[in-house]
Amino acid sequence: MSDSRPPASASVPLGGSISRAQDHALLHRLIRTLDTAHPAPDRLAANLLARFGSAGMALSAHVGGLDEVAGRSALVPPLLAVAREAALRLYRGRVRRTDVLSGRKGLEAYLQACMGHEVIEQFRVLFLDGQCHLLADDLMGTGTVNHSPVYPREIMRRALQLGAERLVLAHNHPAGRSEPSGADIEMTMRIAQIGKLMGVVVHDHIIVGNGRTHSFRAMGLIA
Repeated sequence: MSDSRPPASASVPLGGSISRAQDHALLHRLIRTLDTAHPAPDRLAANLLARFGSAGMALSAHVGGLDEVAGRSALVPPLLAVAREAALRLYRGRVRRTDVLSGRKGLEAYLQACMGHEVIEQFRVLFLDGQCHLLADDLMGTGTVNHSPVYPREIMRRALQLGAERLVLAHNHPAGRSEPSGADIEMTMRIAQIGKLMGVVVHDHIIVGNGRTHSFRAMGLIA
Protein backbone atom coordinates (compact mmCIF):
# COMPACT_ATOMS: atom_id res chain seq x y z
CA MET A 1 0.00 0.00 0.00
CA SER A 2 1.26 3.49 -0.78
CA ASP A 3 2.25 5.96 1.90
CA SER A 4 -0.31 8.64 0.98
CA ARG A 5 -1.76 10.41 3.98
CA PRO A 6 -4.93 9.07 5.60
CA PRO A 7 -8.11 10.96 4.70
CA ALA A 8 -9.05 11.20 8.37
CA SER A 9 -6.23 13.66 9.03
CA ALA A 10 -5.01 14.76 5.64
CA SER A 11 -4.61 18.41 6.64
CA VAL A 12 -3.57 17.85 10.26
CA PRO A 13 0.06 17.24 11.28
CA LEU A 14 0.95 14.13 13.27
CA GLY A 15 -0.41 14.73 16.74
CA GLY A 16 -2.41 17.82 15.67
CA SER A 17 -5.90 18.53 16.90
CA ILE A 18 -9.13 17.70 15.08
CA SER A 19 -12.42 19.31 16.08
CA ARG A 20 -15.50 17.35 17.08
CA ALA A 21 -17.31 18.76 14.04
CA GLN A 22 -14.59 17.36 11.76
CA ASP A 23 -14.84 13.99 13.51
CA HIS A 24 -18.62 14.00 13.06
CA ALA A 25 -18.31 14.91 9.38
CA LEU A 26 -15.78 12.13 8.79
CA LEU A 27 -17.93 9.47 10.48
CA HIS A 28 -21.02 10.72 8.63
CA ARG A 29 -19.23 10.38 5.28
CA LEU A 30 -17.90 6.94 6.16
CA ILE A 31 -21.32 5.63 7.20
CA ARG A 32 -23.00 6.99 4.06
CA THR A 33 -20.28 5.41 1.92
CA LEU A 34 -20.25 2.05 3.71
CA ASP A 35 -24.02 1.65 4.10
CA THR A 36 -25.86 3.68 1.46
CA ALA A 37 -29.23 2.46 2.78
CA HIS A 38 -28.62 3.51 6.38
CA PRO A 39 -31.67 5.53 7.54
CA ALA A 40 -29.88 7.91 9.90
CA PRO A 41 -26.14 8.29 9.27
CA ASP A 42 -26.04 11.64 11.06
CA ARG A 43 -27.53 10.14 14.23
CA LEU A 44 -25.24 7.12 14.13
CA ALA A 45 -22.19 9.39 13.73
CA ALA A 46 -23.31 11.37 16.78
CA ASN A 47 -23.88 8.16 18.77
CA LEU A 48 -20.41 6.85 17.88
CA LEU A 49 -18.85 10.11 19.04
CA ALA A 50 -20.87 10.06 22.25
CA ARG A 51 -19.77 6.48 22.99
CA PHE A 52 -16.11 6.60 21.93
CA GLY A 53 -15.17 10.28 22.15
CA SER A 54 -13.59 10.77 18.72
CA ALA A 55 -13.58 9.38 15.19
CA GLY A 56 -10.17 7.84 15.82
CA MET A 57 -11.37 5.99 18.91
CA ALA A 58 -14.52 4.84 17.10
CA LEU A 59 -12.43 3.46 14.25
CA SER A 60 -10.14 1.68 16.70
CA ALA A 61 -13.04 0.20 18.69
CA HIS A 62 -13.61 -3.53 18.86
CA VAL A 63 -16.34 -4.79 16.49
CA GLY A 64 -18.42 -5.88 19.49
CA GLY A 65 -18.47 -2.33 20.83
CA LEU A 66 -19.45 -0.98 17.42
CA ASP A 67 -22.27 -3.54 17.20
CA GLU A 68 -23.79 -2.15 20.41
CA VAL A 69 -23.95 1.35 18.92
CA ALA A 70 -24.80 0.46 15.31
CA GLY A 71 -27.80 -1.64 16.27
CA ARG A 72 -29.46 -3.23 13.26
CA SER A 73 -26.91 -1.97 10.75
CA ALA A 74 -24.97 -5.19 10.19
CA LEU A 75 -22.76 -3.58 7.53
CA VAL A 76 -21.26 -0.70 9.47
CA PRO A 77 -19.13 -2.45 12.19
CA PRO A 78 -17.14 -4.82 9.92
CA LEU A 79 -16.67 -2.17 7.24
CA LEU A 80 -15.50 0.36 9.82
CA ALA A 81 -13.00 -2.28 10.95
CA VAL A 82 -11.70 -2.48 7.37
CA ALA A 83 -11.48 1.33 7.23
CA ARG A 84 -9.59 1.22 10.53
CA GLU A 85 -7.02 -1.24 9.18
CA ALA A 86 -6.52 0.87 6.06
CA ALA A 87 -6.06 4.02 8.16
CA LEU A 88 -3.60 2.25 10.46
CA ARG A 89 -1.48 1.16 7.51
CA LEU A 90 -1.46 4.67 6.14
CA TYR A 91 -0.72 6.11 9.59
CA ARG A 92 2.13 3.61 10.05
CA GLY A 93 3.59 4.69 6.72
CA ARG A 94 3.38 8.29 7.86
CA VAL A 95 5.07 7.46 11.17
CA ARG A 96 7.93 5.77 9.30
CA ARG A 97 8.78 9.07 7.59
CA THR A 98 9.06 11.08 10.81
CA ASP A 99 11.24 11.26 13.89
CA VAL A 100 9.00 9.08 16.04
CA LEU A 101 10.22 10.66 19.27
CA SER A 102 9.72 14.28 18.16
CA GLY A 103 6.03 14.29 19.09
CA ARG A 104 4.83 12.12 21.98
CA LYS A 105 1.19 13.09 21.44
CA GLY A 106 1.27 11.77 17.89
CA LEU A 107 2.93 8.55 19.04
CA GLU A 108 0.36 8.08 21.79
CA ALA A 109 -2.48 8.69 19.33
CA TYR A 110 -1.03 6.05 17.03
CA LEU A 111 -0.79 3.52 19.88
CA GLN A 112 -4.34 4.31 20.97
CA ALA A 113 -5.51 3.59 17.43
CA CYS A 114 -3.55 0.32 17.38
CA MET A 115 -4.74 -1.15 20.64
CA GLY A 116 -6.78 1.28 22.70
CA HIS A 117 -9.95 -0.80 22.42
CA GLU A 118 -8.50 -4.31 22.26
CA VAL A 119 -10.20 -6.67 24.71
CA ILE A 120 -7.05 -8.67 25.50
CA GLU A 121 -3.65 -7.36 26.54
CA GLN A 122 -1.07 -6.77 23.83
CA PHE A 123 2.61 -5.96 24.09
CA ARG A 124 4.12 -4.07 21.16
CA VAL A 125 7.64 -2.85 20.50
CA LEU A 126 8.54 0.00 18.16
CA PHE A 127 12.09 -0.54 16.89
CA LEU A 128 13.87 2.69 15.89
CA ASP A 129 17.10 3.43 14.06
CA GLY A 130 19.74 5.98 15.10
CA GLN A 131 17.64 8.84 13.64
CA CYS A 132 14.57 7.65 15.57
CA HIS A 133 12.80 6.49 12.41
CA LEU A 134 10.53 3.48 12.70
CA LEU A 135 12.09 0.23 11.50
CA ALA A 136 9.29 -2.06 12.67
CA ASP A 137 6.23 -2.09 14.89
CA ASP A 138 5.97 -5.66 16.15
CA LEU A 139 3.33 -7.33 18.27
CA MET A 140 5.56 -9.29 20.66
CA GLY A 141 2.93 -10.88 22.86
CA THR A 142 -0.79 -11.26 23.53
CA GLY A 143 -2.48 -12.67 26.57
CA THR A 144 -5.55 -12.70 28.73
CA VAL A 145 -7.64 -9.72 29.75
CA ASN A 146 -4.91 -8.50 32.10
CA HIS A 147 -1.69 -10.32 31.27
CA SER A 148 0.61 -10.58 28.26
CA PRO A 149 3.78 -12.72 28.37
CA VAL A 150 6.92 -10.77 27.50
CA TYR A 151 10.27 -12.33 26.63
CA PRO A 152 13.15 -9.80 26.79
CA ARG A 153 15.51 -12.11 24.86
CA GLU A 154 13.09 -12.22 21.92
CA ILE A 155 12.85 -8.42 21.95
CA MET A 156 16.63 -8.02 21.90
CA ARG A 157 17.05 -10.70 19.24
CA ARG A 158 14.65 -8.78 17.02
CA ALA A 159 16.41 -5.46 17.79
CA LEU A 160 19.76 -6.90 16.70
CA GLN A 161 18.19 -8.41 13.59
CA LEU A 162 16.84 -4.98 12.58
CA GLY A 163 19.88 -3.01 13.69
CA ALA A 164 17.68 -0.99 16.04
CA GLU A 165 19.29 1.47 18.44
CA ARG A 166 16.22 2.57 20.41
CA LEU A 167 12.99 0.92 21.53
CA VAL A 168 9.58 2.19 22.56
CA LEU A 169 7.68 -0.44 24.53
CA ALA A 170 3.89 -0.28 24.61
CA HIS A 171 1.07 -2.32 26.01
CA ASN A 172 -2.61 -1.86 26.73
CA HIS A 173 -4.71 -2.28 29.84
CA PRO A 174 -8.07 -3.60 28.59
CA ALA A 175 -9.71 -2.77 31.92
CA GLY A 176 -9.19 0.91 31.08
CA ARG A 177 -6.72 2.12 33.74
CA SER A 178 -3.42 3.18 32.21
CA GLU A 179 -1.31 3.56 35.38
CA PRO A 180 1.70 1.19 35.47
CA SER A 181 1.67 -1.70 37.91
CA GLY A 182 4.65 -2.87 39.94
CA ALA A 183 5.04 -5.77 37.50
CA ASP A 184 5.03 -3.33 34.55
CA ILE A 185 7.85 -1.32 36.12
CA GLU A 186 9.91 -4.38 37.03
CA MET A 187 9.60 -5.87 33.55
CA THR A 188 10.54 -2.55 31.92
CA MET A 189 13.64 -2.19 34.06
CA ARG A 190 14.70 -5.73 33.17
CA ILE A 191 14.38 -5.07 29.43
CA ALA A 192 16.24 -1.75 29.82
CA GLN A 193 19.10 -3.43 31.70
CA ILE A 194 19.49 -6.13 29.05
CA GLY A 195 19.31 -3.48 26.33
CA LYS A 196 22.04 -1.43 27.98
CA LEU A 197 24.40 -4.41 27.84
CA MET A 198 23.65 -4.79 24.12
CA GLY A 199 23.79 -1.11 23.17
CA VAL A 200 20.03 -0.77 22.70
CA VAL A 201 18.25 2.06 24.56
CA VAL A 202 14.72 1.67 25.91
CA HIS A 203 13.50 5.21 25.31
CA ASP A 204 10.01 4.86 26.76
CA HIS A 205 7.24 2.51 27.78
CA ILE A 206 3.73 3.75 27.03
CA ILE A 207 0.68 2.17 28.60
CA VAL A 208 -2.60 2.62 26.77
CA GLY A 209 -5.93 2.61 28.58
CA ASN A 210 -9.35 3.43 27.25
CA GLY A 211 -8.65 6.91 25.89
CA ARG A 212 -5.72 7.58 28.27
CA THR A 213 -1.99 6.92 28.22
CA HIS A 214 0.88 6.93 30.69
CA SER A 215 4.49 7.41 29.58
CA PHE A 216 7.25 6.01 31.79
CA ARG A 217 9.60 8.73 30.56
CA ALA A 218 7.12 11.51 31.36
CA MET A 219 6.61 9.99 34.81
CA GLY A 220 10.37 9.90 35.46
CA LEU A 221 10.49 6.11 35.56
CA ILE A 222 12.92 6.04 32.62
CA ALA A 223 15.80 8.51 32.55
